[in-house]
Amino acid sequence: MSELPQTAREVKTIIVKAERSRKYVWTAGRVLIEGGCAQLWKDADARDKKEMLKRITALLENLASEGILARRPLLQGIGYGQEKGFDFISTIQSSS
Repeated sequence: MSELPQTAREVKTIIVKAERSRKYVWTAGRVLIEGGCAQLWKDADARDKKEMLKRITALLENLASEGILARRPLLQGIGYGQEKGFDFISTIQSSS
């Protein structure tokens, strides 16, 4: 089982790796799926799931503030419910 990403850098690593093969709308749920954390999600209770989504969304917002992601204006229903969606727009510091 993979560990939940703890930093914006870890989230960015997941995004950059996945974007090599196709373009995604990034949500907290997508980060969990692409980061190999699906089992961690499955085993969590409702309160922990809410906290996981909140933490990952905050990391995505951090990447948006750095100009690496762009926030979509509408909520996305492609992950675990209605979530904030982001597009990968920059490879700034993608090697880190």
